[in-house]
Amino acid sequence: MKNNDEVLEPRLVAVDSYYLSVINDRIQDLSNDAESLAMALNTINADDDASKGVIVAVRSALLANSELASIVSGMMDGLILLPELGATSHE
Repeated sequence: MKNNDEVLEPRLVAVDSYYLSVINDRIQDLSNDAESLAMALNTINADDDASKGVIVAVRSALLANSELASIVSGMMDGLILLPELGATSHE
């Protein structure tokens, strides 16, 4: 993976829609896991304010990550549904 300082040049790449679908399934798994962990935090009873604050912060971060993963999954759906393109030979 490239560093954040490096900018990738735009280029077309061939990716099988099945492979994109498998990646999308993993993204959905991450979203579901983050949401489940956030909900599990609701079962913790903390007496002190600091612990309650940590639980709320972690829960909020997990829910935000779940939402972001759902957005990325929707983007992947858009890629998966793109029409097939044919390649032409330039030989």
